[in-house]
Amino acid sequence: MTQLKRPALGRGLTSLMSQMAPEDANQRELPLGSMVPNRAQPRTHFDEAALAELAESLKQHGMVQPIVVRKVGDKFEIIAGERRWRAARKAGLAMAPVIIKEVPDDKLLEIALVENIQRQELNPIEEATAYWQLGEHLRLTQEQVADRVGKSRPQVANTLRLLRLPAELKAEVADGRLSTGHAKVLLGVADLRLQEQLAQEVVDQQLSVRALEARIQQLQKQTKAKSKKKHPQELFIKAAAEELTQSWGTRVEIKAKGKTGTLVMHYGSEGELDRLFEALKHGPAKRR
Repeated sequence: MTQLKRPALGRGLTSLMSQMAPEDANQRELPLGSMVPNRAQPRTHFDEAALAELAESLKQHGMVQPIVVRKVGDKFEIIAGERRWRAARKAGLAMAPVIIKEVPDDKLLEIALVENIQRQELNPIEEATAYWQLGEHLRLTQEQVADRVGKSRPQVANTLRLLRLPAELKAEVADGRLSTGHAKVLLGVADLRLQEQLAQEVVDQQLSVRALEARIQQLQKQTKAKSKKKHPQELFIKAAAEELTQSWGTRVEIKAKGKTGTLVMHYGSEGELDRLFEALKHGPAKRR
């Protein structure tokens, strides 16, 4: 029996936007200064070279596709088209064509996420964070998140696992120095110091995923032999730090000093700090 394929992107951007009633169906122009970025924008990195290239194109040809906005107070919040807005400012333009829509808060993140995925503009860490935000704010299961963005549940689950990487390695993945394939292999390494060491070797030596797997097998044998000689308390602290790292999705260190000590949680961005703050208030995120 022939199986129907999942749509390329679940509820596409056009479908989502068509559900929102326009304040004014006619396109109009607004000052760039009257617009503000989408508060739910999952994208945190905008390539400066690409923005400069787009800015040059806008100078020569103008903006063909209008920016979609909604009215918030005395400003217009960008729903779709923040990259064009940034490039227009860089180009020195004063005005831009817009379409004004009425969009409720609970749809804002979904639309921003779908737009970025359609344009393939999110790096893997931004994509993972966006899936987490979508599930957290809308109280969706992984299956429901997958349906909203047109991905399979395993794809969403595997992408979400990237949030368990230490902040330093998340930055490597976000910048493209580590592939998602390398990251998934490194997630299987419990020792955080070993994770960082291996990640550095991947970058310095341009190791393939298969070469990384072979290197891990070699180093884990050495680590296992050394761990047998460690004091039980040291082993407990190490295991506890690793368990907390897995639970909270960020690097956790426990520094013991006699009967006291400190517990340190690392974060790599304001968004990650917000996520940790919410998680600390409600308890570590549980897998759905």
